[in-house]
Order: sequence, then C-alpha cells, then structure tokens
Amino acid sequence: MKEPSFMIVIPKNEKDMEDPKTFLDNLMNNELINVKDMHFEENRGMVVAFEIEGAEYEAVLNPEEIEIPGMVRPEHAFTDEEYKLLDEARAGLSVCMDYEGDSNRCFYDQLRFMNVLFPDMLAVLDCPSEKLLSGKWVSLAAGSKILPAPRYLFTVQAISDGGDEVWLHTHGLKRCGLYELEILCSNKEFYNDHYKMIESFALRMLESDDPIEPGDGVFVGQAAGKVLTLTAVDWHEALEFYPAATLGTEEDRDDGVHSEDTYVLMIYKNERDEEARRYTPVQDFNQFLDQNPMYMFSNAETKRMSDLAIERIPYMLKAFENKDNTIIVKIGLVTDKAYWDGDKPQREHIWFELKDVKDDQIVAVLTQEPYYVSGFKEGDTGTFPFSEITDWLIFTKERRVTPDDAYLTLGNNLLL
Repeated sequence: MKEPSFMIVIPKNEKDMEDPKTFLDNLMNNELINVKDMHFEENRGMVVAFEIEGAEYEAVLNPEEIEIPGMVRPEHAFTDEEYKLLDEARAGLSVCMDYEGDSNRCFYDQLRFMNVLFPDMLAVLDCPSEKLLSGKWVSLAAGSKILPAPRYLFTVQAISDGGDEVWLHTHGLKRCGLYELEILCSNKEFYNDHYKMIESFALRMLESDDPIEPGDGVFVGQAAGKVLTLTAVDWHEALEFYPAATLGTEEDRDDGVHSEDTYVLMIYKNERDEEARRYTPVQDFNQFLDQNPMYMFSNAETKRMSDLAIERIPYMLKAFENKDNTIIVKIGLVTDKAYWDGDKPQREHIWFELKDVKDDQIVAVLTQEPYYVSGFKEGDTGTFPFSEITDWLIFTKERRVTPDDAYLTLGNNLLL
C-alpha cells in the first residue's frame, strides 16, 4: 500500500543544477539539518541520511528532466513571469523520502529539507498529490513553526466525460500508508459537497491515532439535523450499487493506479445500519445538502489554523495599510453559559470586519448575527487582543488571501 513521497524541486535558475556542489554545500552548511551520512549508490542516486529536530530520515536525490504532466494542477497562484519560467524549465532535482510516523510532520520536514537545498526555488512538483507548489509558499511554510495544513498531503481529483457524471478520487494518501478514497456517480450539482465529504474523511484518517479500517463508521458532519456517517467500501463491491456508472468502472482501472488500495465512500443512515454494516450510496444524503451542511474540523486542526493566523498577523497588518483592501477576522466569542460543556466555556467562532489596530489589539465590527452569544449582535464593535484571532482573510481587488497563502503578499505577486 505504502508509496514513497517523490517530489521534484524546480530551481529558478537551471545553472543551480549544473554543479551539485552548490546545493550540497547549502545542505552541509545550515543550522537546521544535521547530515549524518551522504553517499552515492549507482542504482539509487545520492543518498542522504539526516536528522531534523530529533526526527531521522533518508532522502534520495537525483537530477530530473522537467515535464509537468497535464493532470497536475497549480495549488498556488503564479505570476505570468513564473509561468514563463515554468514553461522553460528543463532540469530539476527529485527528493524521494519514505514517511514513517506523523505524515504531516514528514511532509513539513521534506519541505524544509528542499528549502535548504534551494532557498530561492521556483516551484515543487509534488508527484503523489499531483500538485504544483509555489516556491514562495514552500519557503514560507518551511520557515514557519506551524505545520502545513494536512490537506496538502492529498488531492481530490474530479473526472468528467463532458456529461453530468463526475468521478471523485484522491491521490497522495498512499505515501501516508493509507488507502485512497473515491465517490462514484457524483454530478455537477453535488460534487462540491461530495468533495468535502472525501476531504473530511481523509483528514480524519490522517489525524486518527488508530487506523480507520474499511467498514468503520466515521462521523464527518451534519445537515438538516441529520448526522453524516461515512464508511469505506472496496470499489469492486461499491460498483454493484452503481450499475449505471460510466466512470470509475473496471475499464478505467487498467492502469493499476485506481485498482489497488482504493475504497469508495458510502454512508450509514443510522446506528442500526452501522452495527449491521449496512451501507448505502452517499447520494442518499443529497436531499439534505441544500440545508447548510457543516463538516467537522478536529480540535487539533482548529488550533493549527488559529496558531497559523496568529503567527502571520504581520502580513494582515501590512495589508491593512492599503485602505483599498477589506480584511475580516474570526474571533472565538465565549458563548452564553447555557451552551457550555458543564463548567467548560465554549466559543462561537464568528467573523468581524477589521476597522483599526491599537497596539496588540484590533477594533472590529461584527458582520453576522451570533447563534449562541446574546451579548453581541450584527453591527456591534468590539476590541480584541491578537491572541483571540482564530483566522483572517484579506480581500483585495484581485483576490482573497488567507494565512496559508500569505506568500502572495511578498514581492510582486500582490500589491498591498
């Protein structure tokens, strides 16, 4: 099941590839990575054993010809000049690693390893997830104390034959020692929600201390008061529920990529069905998806997002200097006591529009009516310390910027 994490660094200047001593010297002369052994193996390439903050890895490095496959999608925004350089790129360096333990940490450390090799790279081709990562984003992520979002470990791909039918499936989970996920016979009306179902299930798999086995029920969200419990079913068996399927059939799996270690998501309608392992197609839940479905984020992911938002507040403050930008911040307001978990306060995370910054505090106006906080109403103004910010968004004339893609505020990518 498990596959290596194979990435290719695309340098800004191909001359950086002409003399390996340049990037190997970068590796040997840094303060983050401790190189324990480096040797060349004829059948593998340059093998580097290294340690980074107590975690040990082995990376295999090889020069590669650059050819970006058509199915690879840019995960980040690139400037016209960067796209031109990508079109002209012919040489890169592959960095292949096996992940053991926490896959999120391994991914983070692989990014940090590559960033040491090429501190001014153009992009990274992440082959397992079929994504093209911005070099600016890699540099920002590598320099952060917060791990990247776990969604970077995989991609949910939507395949259509031009009609209404959509086949959703993941790439990238096998490098984490997990099986890939699918939804069959989605359509253009519901595939965005089905996408979120797959993403939510994948995140639960990545975060779980114990393996989530096929057949296990996993709560991922709710809609219209109905609980959404998903389970993974072998694709051979799942196809029996979709006799009219034209995508994701056996004919589409001849390449081997989608024939092994891949499971289709189905639902358990209630606890009795879950106990009996009696599942039905996810389409049985479609009738509730127009009623504000909510998908679950774990406490760990909520904290990671909050930590990242706080770490990158300087980017938000810089953007606030340009009054053409609109900035909203999410604050965790303490709910009324009636909604507490016993004596444990609960918070409702809600959006405010930033109006002023005073020392280490913000002044902001509430943009929506709270559900569980009677002391605030839409239009009220509040003053909050930076520490209470759990997320923020910058809206410019061109696009929106999140804490994750704050690299867009650097250089000429975005004029703030």
